[in-house]
Amino acid sequence: MNGYGQFCAVARALELLGERWTLLIVRELLLGASTFTDIRRGLPRIPRATLSARLRALRAAGIVVDDDYRLTEAGSALAPVVRELARWAVVTGSAALTEDDLDTAALTWDMQRRVDSTTLPERTVVLAIEFTDRPPADRRYWLHLSRTSVDLCRQDTGAPVDVWLAAPTAAATRWWLGDLSWARLLRQPGVRVNGDRALQRQMHRWFKRYVFTQEALGLGPGSPSS
Repeated sequence: MNGYGQFCAVARALELLGERWTLLIVRELLLGASTFTDIRRGLPRIPRATLSARLRALRAAGIVVDDDYRLTEAGSALAPVVRELARWAVVTGSAALTEDDLDTAALTWDMQRRVDSTTLPERTVVLAIEFTDRPPADRRYWLHLSRTSVDLCRQDTGAPVDVWLAAPTAAATRWWLGDLSWARLLRQPGVRVNGDRALQRQMHRWFKRYVFTQEALGLGPGSPSS
């Protein structure tokens, strides 16, 4: 018997959604991923074969559209489920952030898709991010930001950098999650910001931050600049 063998609706739902990575793939699609590559960039540690297998299962269950990377109506209906899981984790503290959860690739990918283009300057700006506690392969990223496009680069393209942010991975992640305000992040050990001073004052407003911050979940006032 592969399933739980129970009439309970929770058990039957978990037979479809309880495998490792499955709900995170749904999360990526809810957040706008539209290609296999997009999903993998949001989940950089998932093996390609596993992602393919999970997508096949989701299509067979009618959660993902056949031959596409879009959620069906049943798949989109999982949005409040994902949100409530995040809320449970934040409220109870039962899934506390650990060193094993820190991933610079996943963090910067989330940053690039949570840019508020209306707050950007009229010209393209380049933000370089250095995670000071990471090995060279995961240490530096570049965000090219404009009102019409956002590009995340793992290699230096040679474009002039307007602002440099250097920070330990944990501190940057806690700011992104809403645990630290921008002002508190700047006071953390090892955090530095250099470059155009006017852009330094603006840059925290360029990002909407994590979709499930305490503020977004209605759990606290919060403020990116407090």
